[in-house]
Amino acid sequence: MNRHERRRREAAKAKQNRFYNDYVRHLPPVPLDAPYERGRVYHTVMAHDDDCRIYSGEACSCHPLITRYVEPKRS
Repeated sequence: MNRHERRRREAAKAKQNRFYNDYVRHLPPVPLDAPYERGRVYHTVMAHDDDCRIYSGEACSCHPLITRYVEPKRS
């Protein structure tokens, strides 16, 4: 893979993470076992551990980190 392909791949990855970094992570977290409320918007974020084998091109070997966020109520 040449440097141009690497830059394109890194830019695509940054674009995918932008929604989470700019918006979702600032929302209040909700416990995973909390019941859903009707009319609310929830975002569930799943991420691999830092030492997961998926980053080296193999099958996933971790217990993913799962976090749920809720948007504030709209009037």
